[in-house]
Amino acid sequence: MNIPADRLPEQLARGLAALYVVTGDEPLAAQEAGDAIRAAARAAGHTERSVHTVQGKYNWQGLLASGDTLSLFAERRLAEIRIPSGKPGVDGAKALETYAGKLPPDTLTLISLPDIDWKTRQSRWFAALARAGVVVEAKPVERAALPGWIERRLAKQGLTAERDALGFLADRVEGNLLAAQQEIDKLALLLPPGKVTRADVERAVVDVSRLEADALADALYAGNAARFAQVVIDLRDSGETVPAMLWQVASAVQLLLRLKSAVLRGESLPGLMRALWGRDKQRAPLIERALKRLEPDHIEQALALLARIDRQSKGLDRCGDPWDSLLELGRMFDAPQKTGTDHGR
Repeated sequence: MNIPADRLPEQLARGLAALYVVTGDEPLAAQEAGDAIRAAARAAGHTERSVHTVQGKYNWQGLLASGDTLSLFAERRLAEIRIPSGKPGVDGAKALETYAGKLPPDTLTLISLPDIDWKTRQSRWFAALARAGVVVEAKPVERAALPGWIERRLAKQGLTAERDALGFLADRVEGNLLAAQQEIDKLALLLPPGKVTRADVERAVVDVSRLEADALADALYAGNAARFAQVVIDLRDSGETVPAMLWQVASAVQLLLRLKSAVLRGESLPGLMRALWGRDKQRAPLIERALKRLEPDHIEQALALLARIDRQSKGLDRCGDPWDSLLELGRMFDAPQKTGTDHGR
């Protein structure tokens, strides 16, 4: 069964499936889908969790053997299988087909994939997974549908926005759902429940200047933790808030993950650079060096830290300070000092 990510809560409410496959290139939708499945699994008693990240020469037989081994510590398990490239290979394809044909008992399986092409969707291994469970499509929201998406999210916060306000927000976030959600969260914190006008939105939404946003992104791409820290500190001291800059940083990290996944799928990096940065050739070398330097799991860890920073900035995670965590993020991308050119310093 295939469902869009926004219909997942309805499916979970009807009862847990034994297998979920989350696929797509929209980071917020994929993240929220994974979080919802994990929360439902915990509520259903799946208290033991194992995570398998497929990269390099992965031991697929070990995965199959772990599924056949009964848990010693919990009655139910959550098994996560992450395939950042979207291509399990010949051995992996056979293993996944076998796994789907005989799902392990007392186990909920969550498989995470990037956006996959039509040919991969027709493969035997993916078809086997689709038959055995639920495929959750984490797709971008089209511009025409974005105001409605924002409106539904605002309603959950007790806010009702005028059409002009919705259009303004949709134009501002340019299809970035993580940015849109952060703006919605910001409005919920700053405005009382009720009607929201465009003027309310313009007063409430704090802009980080394009120059500062570019500096943050360039420092990450270059692996220049010192420069990243200086920009963050300058913004903090000038009175900016973490949410105001977080989506800019998140956009840079998400771009790296999308490009890295595309390269692992066999797409041409120079071609990707031309498509994305046809009018900004100066940044392309920074991004290309970053992609060669960083592994997929490293970028995914950075996204996980960004999610924690988001929770800290909202007071949902009281462990740690969001500003300190933001500086930690910069250190995660720090490049080893080989040459000045590699660091963009």
